[in-house]
Amino acid sequence: MQNETVPPPRRYRWPWFVLGAVLLGAALTVLWVSAEVRRTQARRQYYLPTSETNAAAPKP
Repeated sequence: MQNETVPPPRRYRWPWFVLGAVLLGAALTVLWVSAEVRRTQARRQYYLPTSETNAAAPKP
């Protein structure tokens, strides 16, 4: 038997870059969707008619 040294397994770096890209994409998606929700709520609030009529006073 020969005394063979087994090299350590190779440590790849590309999975960390893929994980970083996925996490960055998720964070940007959350920010974009929350901004769109705020923008949509502001539009709905602007376009909804307000009920400022006085129902107790009859119109002549």
